Amino acid sequence: MSKLFLDDLRSPDMIYAKSVAAAFVVVRSYAEFVKYIEQNGLPYFISFDNDLGLDENGELAPDGYAAAK
Repeated sequence: MSKLFLDDLRSPDMIYAKSVAAAFVVVRSYAEFVKYIEQNGLPYFISFDNDLGLDENGELAPDGYAAAK
């Protein structure tokens, strides 16, 4: 069962124990998140970041809440 970690800066081992963190697939943007879901379906567990920084146009990027919707 896959686990997905959506965060633009942090890595799973900064939040979870190393034994747990190793099981995550890391995606760094909303676009990567959508691509992963389209290709692999919904994972067993998702860790969402609430702030994914700025997009390529300097606008606020879609965040973890947008991904959850």
